[in-house]
Amino acid sequence: MKLVILDHIVETVGAVHRLCRVIARRDPDLAKQMMRAANSVGLNAGEGLLAVGGNRTTRLESAMNSGREVILGLRIAHAAGYLETDSLSREIDAVDRIIATLYKLAYRTR
Repeated sequence: MKLVILDHIVETVGAVHRLCRVIARRDPDLAKQMMRAANSVGLNAGEGLLAVGGNRTTRLESAMNSGREVILGLRIAHAAGYLETDSLSREIDAVDRIIATLYKLAYRTR
């Protein structure tokens, strides 16, 4: 079974990493934390989507929380003047859609 959401996550994590390279020029610590959070979205989602029972929900919740961390990191980077608005809104929307999809997958009734 191919889960399309995983492809979207990989694409979005790559885009976040590219933005982090820009952020790192001014704030390496923020960039590193955002990259770890972005990686966590993918890794926990990948693990959670193939898990069963409580582990599934726990991993998907971790992925969603890391996604929220990425969004706030992007907003902070923008507020600090590290990123332009055009690159910001596209990636925030992409991460937000991933969070929403993971939420549906974590809490849907079977």
